[in-house]
Amino acid sequence: MLPPYTKPHLSFADQLALLEGRGLGVTDQAKAIRHLERIGYGRLSPYWQPLQERIPDPDDATRTIRTDQFQAGAEFRHAVDLYLFDKQLRLLFLDAIERIEVALRVDLAHALGKRDLFAHRSVAYLDPNRANANYKGTTRHLSWLAKADDSVDRCKDDWVSEFYDTYTPPMPIWMAVEAWDFGTLSWLLEMAHPNDRFAIAKRYNLLPDTLVSWIKSLAFVRNISAHHSRLWNTGIINQPKVPKAFEAPRMVHIGNDVVQRNRVYGAAAVASYLAKRINPGTSWSGRMKALWLSFPDMPFASTVQGGFLEGWDQEAIWN
Repeated sequence: MLPPYTKPHLSFADQLALLEGRGLGVTDQAKAIRHLERIGYGRLSPYWQPLQERIPDPDDATRTIRTDQFQAGAEFRHAVDLYLFDKQLRLLFLDAIERIEVALRVDLAHALGKRDLFAHRSVAYLDPNRANANYKGTTRHLSWLAKADDSVDRCKDDWVSEFYDTYTPPMPIWMAVEAWDFGTLSWLLEMAHPNDRFAIAKRYNLLPDTLVSWIKSLAFVRNISAHHSRLWNTGIINQPKVPKAFEAPRMVHIGNDVVQRNRVYGAAAVASYLAKRINPGTSWSGRMKALWLSFPDMPFASTVQGGFLEGWDQEAIWN
């Protein structure tokens, strides 16, 4: 049996003293305490992890273990700088993902709506192999439909109550789609009829599986961003697929090094590509480029940990 948690509650001053005792430099104690009061120890802790010492794993010589002690030269302000950078990064991603999400809603509603006003509710109008696949004791489609309907039920917008006051449910797809989040949209895109997936992907000059992969990757980033979690160097579970050269030649370079896809760089490049397809005049790519070029100068943390390798800013996708 594991032991219960017994660490005591600490005042903000004691929290800072604990960090100093572990070797973290503090140049302005009053300011550091204000940051702990405003941001919180728990939320800042992922941002000082790169500053902590690592020792060999006694159980695996190929790995290291992060300790509580800080490396020489690590300072509290470095963690705050990373936190502030990450906050800007999340907000910038949410800006692009909102545009992509709105476009995807239109794409799905238009393509599926031509088949049937309730096409999303019937496997007959979807890809039966994907929609009928087993998923947690049921099928992917039934699991998805329960979530999609719950999103509509929880929506408090006036148009929802007006619909229920006027019509018998369910809603047609071109209305229901407005209540779904990005993850729900990504699932439907993946289950859509092959011809519909192809037609939607063609709008972005992509193959269907490439677009599905990219949307799922952005859905993962969107969840991190919406929950204010660390993004700049986090591992991307849904890594974006490397496109064929005839699809998106400006994006082929994300296949040069796996770190570009298993960290945030690949998702940023995907967002840049899709944002430009939706609005060729967008300034988003330039703003993302400028943000990473302003990465805070500090020891133990760099753009490489986010997958932004040397020379990344010369790639065509950013220019």
